[in-house]
Amino acid sequence: MTESAKTSPGLREQRMRRTRRELCHRARQLTIERGLSGFTIDELCADVGVSRRTFFNYFAGKEAAVVGHDADSIDEEALAAFTRGDDDAPTLLDALAELAIATIAAWDEEHDAIDPHALVEREPHLLPHMIGAGRQLETRIIAAIETREGLEAGDPIARTAAAVIGALVGNAGHRFFADPASGRDDFAAILRESVTATRAVCAPNATRTTTPRNTESTP
Repeated sequence: MTESAKTSPGLREQRMRRTRRELCHRARQLTIERGLSGFTIDELCADVGVSRRTFFNYFAGKEAAVVGHDADSIDEEALAAFTRGDDDAPTLLDALAELAIATIAAWDEEHDAIDPHALVEREPHLLPHMIGAGRQLETRIIAAIETREGLEAGDPIARTAAAVIGALVGNAGHRFFADPASGRDDFAAILRESVTATRAVCAPNATRTTTPRNTESTP
């Protein structure tokens, strides 16, 4: 087998992923600008430079394009590395944060970040679909944690870790989008700061750097 034959599937997957992301990103932009009923699939395809047939190879309709494809919800290479434990993260939570940062960075290299809350505000009926996509992602994260940590399926550690990082990413995203001048480096800094704070919250009282407030009455 030639070297080009070996690499062709990888290049083809990259092109498919790029097209999928372009369609999703433009669909989200148009939804925020005009609402779902304010543009057609033909307009979306023309903006991205693909045919209707290509669009329907990826998505069932406009709503599906806005929600996005499950394969693009997380950076696959970063997920594989996380699952193998190919990192020097001091805690599981730190490793999960770096996985989230890698995923956001992969999107932002090609696209401006779009606030998912803005999509839901414009089209409230998208909320259940966005929640469903989030649950699918959480299921994948839980499975990766179980493999990485050698845990039995359903172990509460994996479920709790996935829930915590989901909450921290959501909070970091809210703070990120609140400042129009923010860049992806700012998101990473916010998330890492949140992880540090979470570790401090979970530390025994004796190891905290803050001094507890004296609750005794003054004589």
